[in-house]
Amino acid sequence: MFYFFSLLVCVSVLKVEQQYSHKFKVKVLRAENVTKGALGDLLDTPDPYVELFIPTAPESRKRTRHIDNDINPEWNESFEFILDPNQDNVLELTLMDANYVMDETLGSASYNISKLKVGQTDLVPFLIGKVRTFTSNGIIFLSLYFFFFCSSFSAMDLRFSLALCDKEKLYRQRRRERVMLGIKKLLDMEKPRFLPSAPHEVPVIAVVGSGGGFRAMVAFSGVMKALYESGVLDCATYVAGLSGSTWYMSTLYSHPEFPKQGPEQINKELMKSVSSNPLRLLLPQHITNYVQALWSKKAGGQPVTFTDIFGMLIGETLIPARMDSKLSELQEKINEAQSPMPLFTCLHVKPDVSELMFADWVEFSPYEIGMAKYGTFMTPDLFGSKFFMGTVVKKYEENPLHFLMGVWGSAFSILFNRVLGVKDVPGGSTMEEELEQIKPQHIVGEDSLDDEEPRKAGAEDDHRHAQASWIQRMVTSLFSDSSLFNTREGRAGKVHNFMLGLNLSTSIPYSPFTEILTPSSPEEEVDAVTDPDEFDRIYEPLDVKSKKIHVVDSGLTFNLPYPLILRPQRGVDLIISFDFSARPSDSSPPFKELLLAEKWARMNKLPFPKIDPKVFDREGMKECYVFKPRKGDKNCPTVIHFVLVNIDFRKFKAPGVPRETEQEKEFADFDIFDDPQTPYSTFNFQYSNQAFTQLHDLMEFNTLNNIEVRRHSGSCCLVTPIKKSDKEAEFLLSHQIS
Repeated sequence: MFYFFSLLVCVSVLKVEQQYSHKFKVKVLRAENVTKGALGDLLDTPDPYVELFIPTAPESRKRTRHIDNDINPEWNESFEFILDPNQDNVLELTLMDANYVMDETLGSASYNISKLKVGQTDLVPFLIGKVRTFTSNGIIFLSLYFFFFCSSFSAMDLRFSLALCDKEKLYRQRRRERVMLGIKKLLDMEKPRFLPSAPHEVPVIAVVGSGGGFRAMVAFSGVMKALYESGVLDCATYVAGLSGSTWYMSTLYSHPEFPKQGPEQINKELMKSVSSNPLRLLLPQHITNYVQALWSKKAGGQPVTFTDIFGMLIGETLIPARMDSKLSELQEKINEAQSPMPLFTCLHVKPDVSELMFADWVEFSPYEIGMAKYGTFMTPDLFGSKFFMGTVVKKYEENPLHFLMGVWGSAFSILFNRVLGVKDVPGGSTMEEELEQIKPQHIVGEDSLDDEEPRKAGAEDDHRHAQASWIQRMVTSLFSDSSLFNTREGRAGKVHNFMLGLNLSTSIPYSPFTEILTPSSPEEEVDAVTDPDEFDRIYEPLDVKSKKIHVVDSGLTFNLPYPLILRPQRGVDLIISFDFSARPSDSSPPFKELLLAEKWARMNKLPFPKIDPKVFDREGMKECYVFKPRKGDKNCPTVIHFVLVNIDFRKFKAPGVPRETEQEKEFADFDIFDDPQTPYSTFNFQYSNQAFTQLHDLMEFNTLNNIEVRRHSGSCCLVTPIKKSDKEAEFLLSHQIS
């Protein structure tokens, strides 16, 4: 039997219960005396086929081939449906006549499947079709078999567990050895007692990049170059990205020369890629390829939205030679633990709820995709396939990396309104300000096609017409003021619901993690950061009856991917965080996204250092800030938080090396958010070489300036290991701005 999983969620335990599903096998044998009626039979001999439809099944519609000019056809074709035994399952049978212009319905019948007992086989004749004078009606013979289908727990396509997958566990074991060597090399000036002496003493370090469109991508490229060349990246176990940062991570990790070749040369290629006008991708030769690919996907039964188009455009811009790359292929970049594991994210959202109120974080790694909130994970090649009760009922080819880049990407509807010039947005507003106007209306449009099933050439003429009209609509929408672009609501990405048919039970407060911490006192509760209703409904479960789910950019709730690395199973000790989010001005306080991350962590009972926004009043604007655990906080990470700001870079071309010439000073004298020309706007999809180099070099400098790794530097930001018990080994920061 298939196993049906009931997920019981409480504050400290997520319990997976096994139940079963039924498999219903239908064999369409033959038909006798198929008729189109007295007049119809005079004009033509039927070309019959049979369509089967069970509305409650995940793969609900199937059909036989058609047989030309035969009133007594024999098909002998078998079909299988997976059924939920708790549903009222009815088989709807339709006899069709295939025509060039329009397929004709000859008759229909239904069968209540509950009539069959489990294990029973029955030969059932159906009297169906139009009545002819002096003859009987047409009769269709079906063989029906209703049975349990056995499958072991370990053979399920969904993995139900809060634990890390075996491949990630093996990766972490191998990575510890490399990180230990990296730390010793990085901190060789330290006394041996400060260095890890065994792999189990090695701290887990995560590098985190925020969203922010191409601005985040370019800035993160400078960060990764600094971390790679300084040796800090050799000490990291994870690199987590959101939105624009994921675009850089995808470009870097999919590059055939990485990690043997560092980011320097790859960043030069990236600079060339973003220097071109993206409108070149809307030339007819590109449009034809997009339409063909999207129609093929849609015809196969997968949902298609603007995310698919956007992903193709992003892919053609950033990884044009690697458009066939897959997320699972990135395993080769980490299987020997030669690089930090990349983690990407998006949100599952509901069509009728603001993303700031409800959102489930979906994590993507080369090994797995899933949602820790429910303890459900799958291998990357299964994301987008049809699931029912934890089992794949229809597998599709793995989505290309560029599709995921579109899913991960930043508020595509607004961005491409700007790129296409379809609808202008008032100047000077940040992307976040635009999103504030979108959130109440929801980025997810109304979707009436949730239960849509392709008819699989059931009405062949209709499909030929539908294909032509769909292509026409797609081309039209790409070149006109279609609502696909000019609506403020936009469209979310959409995939088949991999939790369809599961039974979820929740208790409030909802925490998917393993340890209950001491409840916070009232004075420790985090106040609203941007909205009184933020995170108000995060304890609600996903709709397991919906056949499709909507996935959007994680920046719509908050712009840092902390949920990925705060999973207790990952045990991260030090988070090096880079925030490239838009601010009203260069002098605006830089903690909005970090405060939202803190609130999310506390609501999910996860250890997180106290973020005191008053540090900005006390210390002013700095390139990075340090937030340490409070005394007595167990398993709480230290956060080194970098912000996007130009301070010391104006005066120094490298840490401790002053700028001398006027040309050097002029190059570094620029603002990020106060520049009236807005070269670093979230809406900007084209960067001049100078703008790219300035932003890239700024973040490379800021990173090196505050995590100084030169062996003989005296004024440095030193990451120092403090030996504690094996479970509590952690990195703390001795911080000094040079």
